[in-house]
Amino acid sequence: MKNDLKKKAQELRKKGYSIKELKEILKVSKSSISVWVKDVRLSSTAQARLVNNYTKGQLASQKTIKEKTHQKNIEAEIFALDKLKKLKLSFDFSLLLCTMIYECEGSKSIKDSVTFTNSDPNLIKTFLFTFRESFKLEEKKFRVLMYLHGYHNEAKQKKFWSHITKIPTSQFQKTFNKKNSNIHNKEGYQGCIQVRYRDVFIGRQIHAVAKNFMERYK
Repeated sequence: MKNDLKKKAQELRKKGYSIKELKEILKVSKSSISVWVKDVRLSSTAQARLVNNYTKGQLASQKTIKEKTHQKNIEAEIFALDKLKKLKLSFDFSLLLCTMIYECEGSKSIKDSVTFTNSDPNLIKTFLFTFRESFKLEEKKFRVLMYLHGYHNEAKQKKFWSHITKIPTSQFQKTFNKKNSNIHNKEGYQGCIQVRYRDVFIGRQIHAVAKNFMERYK
């Protein structure tokens, strides 16, 4: 009986059947089958069958994972929307959000201005919204410096970032063009900008609020 199974396993292996397939067909452990077929030479046709089946299995597995991930993302989106619709944006909340974003992403050195550098339009827009909500600002004190690659259109990017920041292009400084590093055009990448607001006192207030809030949880 055992020899018959071994012979059958070797015959099917020569045709390109995988260890997993042989296990299911013969109802024998993988370890036994592996020993039986270890010396079987596979023809190019048999190898092609193994590769093809492996590829199909991989694709099916990837599809399953992708579908599960998509479903989890939907659940997370529903959770977020449910929580945010109940959220009221008060002055205190705006101030706290502003200072924490700045503490994470803003300049830690306060010399003569509040300085926030980033390439994410949504993050910059959120920071500036909460910044304007939290402090009495003079719009003329804003300055913007763009960092662009050679493939960017400066006029187009200036218009884009002016729309995001709500800062007129007349308050944009001379663009810093990065040296050519053979970087190909990144789809959707708008460059990086530095937003500065010339008021060192507000900068100190931002750091003080963030520092004292975090010290509550020591």
